[in-house]
Amino acid sequence: MTVAAFASAGKRDFCRVETTTCDVEPLRGTRASRPLLSGKLVMFVVPLLVARAAAAANAACEGADDDSIDGCEATSDTPEGTPPPPPPLPTFPSRSARYYPPPVDGPALRLPETPTRLYVDGSYAIVDDLTALPYIAGRAGNFRAALGASWRWRRFTFEGQLPVNFTWIDVSSVLNMPPQMQDQKQTALSLGDLTLGAIWTGRLTDGEGLIAGFALRGRLATHTTRFDFHLADGTLAAFVVPYYFHIEPTVVVGGALGPLRYVMNQGAIALVGPDGNFDEQHITVPSIYFWDAHYAISLAPWSFLGASVELATMIQLNRVAPIEGQDVTKFNDIRAVWIAPALQAHAGAYRFDAIARFGLSRSQAVTGVLEYVGTHSFTLRATRYFD
Repeated sequence: MTVAAFASAGKRDFCRVETTTCDVEPLRGTRASRPLLSGKLVMFVVPLLVARAAAAANAACEGADDDSIDGCEATSDTPEGTPPPPPPLPTFPSRSARYYPPPVDGPALRLPETPTRLYVDGSYAIVDDLTALPYIAGRAGNFRAALGASWRWRRFTFEGQLPVNFTWIDVSSVLNMPPQMQDQKQTALSLGDLTLGAIWTGRLTDGEGLIAGFALRGRLATHTTRFDFHLADGTLAAFVVPYYFHIEPTVVVGGALGPLRYVMNQGAIALVGPDGNFDEQHITVPSIYFWDAHYAISLAPWSFLGASVELATMIQLNRVAPIEGQDVTKFNDIRAVWIAPALQAHAGAYRFDAIARFGLSRSQAVTGVLEYVGTHSFTLRATRYFD
């Protein structure tokens, strides 16, 4: 339908009322058209439409991942010219560190990366030669239960362990004389030596291929092991295992290459202890220094099962001078070697280890007594990781 509208009064010119209107100004009696929206209205509406489109695009970028929508760019409220913040300290994946070889006392291996953990273990150690103890000869065995923990903070790992010992001895000589019948075989329940240490390591490559650092561990002579012997004159003498303080600095190197992990420790051990007395005999405790080396590898082809082997050596660095009334020849030229194969099983955040340690040299009997770990030992351990 067409509706006629006059362009001006008294004129017959008309046009359709659709999207145009009549223009009478250009030429009298002619028909023309112009837009209904004026220029001012267009200038007002167009910026509103552009602003609305930009707001919708920003909302889409904020609700999506960084790279999920093309054209979205990261925005920052940091003023121009402000230096970028320093990169955060690297965090290491603790799950990978769960598969390193298990440390076992003798002394224990230091690992390049250790997650925060809590563990309990039980072990049995034996030694067939007690001549490292002054005025005592024979053989012995020890059942040990220990509670230990590690806490990882950035590049540091702090460790601690406290054992409880149940020791039996079979004595063949006391003060160069046969013991009395009731003293020949004895048992003692005692507290062990408290061990505290710290490890600092860093990755030398982008991945886990090469990790290195330093460690320092101290072993405090907190044990309470004591045995009583009846002497020939009827008196009772208490024999206390010599108190040795251990100071153990070392260099730690290791890493992971696929399912294979390797660890090497190279360091020193200083055994320093106060003198003591047994009956009327004064016991001079000599200071002994060792070079301690550990080489260990583990292979975990499956996430739930792995195996490892560790080889350790302790080589004496000093010579103990003669001490009047004491045989110190056994404290010279010590070359101790032991090997420790082990199996590890994993179940979620838990790890279980079975470790056997075998002495390979005669000197291991001496260091086994000084370290209170025996010539051979067998250990079962349960560990809970906290990632």
